[in-house]
Amino acid sequence: MNAAPVLLLHAFPLAARMWEAQVSALEQAGYETIAPNLPGREPDNDLASWAARVLQLLPGAFIPVGCSMGGYLIFELWRQASARIPAAVFIDTRAGADTPEVREGRAETIRILGEEGFDAFWKLQEPKLFGPEAPPGVVERARAIAAEQPITNLVATLQALEARPDSRETASSVDVPALVIVGEDDVLTPPGEAEELAELLPVAQLVRLPGAGHLTPLEQPARVNEELIVFLSHASPAGP
Repeated sequence: MNAAPVLLLHAFPLAARMWEAQVSALEQAGYETIAPNLPGREPDNDLASWAARVLQLLPGAFIPVGCSMGGYLIFELWRQASARIPAAVFIDTRAGADTPEVREGRAETIRILGEEGFDAFWKLQEPKLFGPEAPPGVVERARAIAAEQPITNLVATLQALEARPDSRETASSVDVPALVIVGEDDVLTPPGEAEELAELLPVAQLVRLPGAGHLTPLEQPARVNEELIVFLSHASPAGP
């Protein structure tokens, strides 16, 4: 029996090609991958509508793998189509909603994007996204991906993230095998948030990656690929 396709949901402010290393490794291991760009051609500010559009790409069961923002979207997918999700992977993300302080920060980021442009925005984001051991080439690649995103999409995404609901109750209902991965040096969704998420999920394992920040698939692709393939081999074995 063929394995369920793997749906790769990227982090903000990046795009689907942040997953290039994972797509290559997963496909070599026999898994079909789908990696949409979010929010896509309809940059609205509602994660629920994003989830509805993503579901149209997938005819049946699938395994979502979400990094940061992508993890938030997994909860929306679960609320809309839990019967189609046999397993899930949450990377550098959390279940809770934004705190008032984080909402204020998002509003300020929207202002910077509108008034000062991408360079000022990236200068604000870069120190939060990467651990101190991130290779310069990784940071440069992430910046290049982010710079390709239209300002309207970045703003719509920030608004969607700010408005998202608290998903801790939803996390408690995700009664399928789950993997939670977090960088030890993640300052945006620290290991404590990952521990809380792993405790909420009924069937979860937690992996902490030393030396990685908020974008572990980019910073430590080989280790993330290894964890993904081991997890998937048990949750959804690839086969002819």
